[in-house]
Amino acid sequence: MTVRFHIDATQGRVSRQETARLRGLLCLLASLCPVMAGPAAMAAPAAGSPAAPPPGHHSAPVAKPDATAQKDKDRAEKEPTLPELQDELAHAKSRQAAGDLLDRIEQLRQKEISPTTRLLVRRAQDDLGEDRVGDAQTDLNDALVLQPDLEILWRTRAQARLAGANADGAVADLGVALHHDPRDVLAWQILSDAEGVRGDWGAAWKAWQHVLSLYPMFPGAAHQTEDLRLKAFGRPT
Repeated sequence: MTVRFHIDATQGRVSRQETARLRGLLCLLASLCPVMAGPAAMAAPAAGSPAAPPPGHHSAPVAKPDATAQKDKDRAEKEPTLPELQDELAHAKSRQAAGDLLDRIEQLRQKEISPTTRLLVRRAQDDLGEDRVGDAQTDLNDALVLQPDLEILWRTRAQARLAGANADGAVADLGVALHHDPRDVLAWQILSDAEGVRGDWGAAWKAWQHVLSLYPMFPGAAHQTEDLRLKAFGRPT
C-alpha cells in the first residue's frame, strides 16, 4: 500500500487537489471474521451407576474435532506479530514484497478497532470526501473517546488535521501515535510532511530518515530524499 502526501508548504495550507488526494488516506477498515470456536464439550454423565443398556443398544459415536476450526486455530497461532512484520518490512528485497508487508501491518493495526469506532472512521472518510474536514475531525474525536489507546486512530486524526491545514494539531497527534508505536512508518511519513508545512525542514528531514530506516523500499524515496535535503541544507557548494 502506498501513502504519499505532497503539501503546499509555501502557502502553509493544503490545496484542494491535495485535499482530494488525502481523502484516500483514511483507510477503509476491513471487517474482521472471528475464529470459529471448537466443538461443544460432551455432556457429563449423570451421577451414580448407569443402568445397563437395553439389548441392541449402541453408543453414539464420539464427535471428532472440527478440522476447519483446528486449521483456523493453527493459522492464528502462526500469525506473525506486528514487530515481526515490521522487521520484514525493513529488510524487504523488492517493492512488491514491501508493499504486501505494509498492507499486512495495516490490517493487523486495525484488528482491535470496535464496530462502533469503525463506523465513525468510515463516516470521517465520507466527510472528507464531501470537503467537510471539520465534521471528519469531530467523528475522529468521538472515535478517540471510545478507544484512546489505539495508535492508528491518532495517526488517522493527524491526517484529517493536516487536510484541514492544522499542521500543529497533526504534529501533536503524531507525537501520541509514535509514543504508542515508534516504528509506525506512515506516522513518520506524515510527520515529515507536517513539519514541512510548518516550515521546519530540519525536523522534516529527521522524520524522513525514520521512514527510510523502517521502509527502505518506500516508493519515490530517492526523489523525496533529495528534495528534503535541498530544503533542509541547501545546495552543496
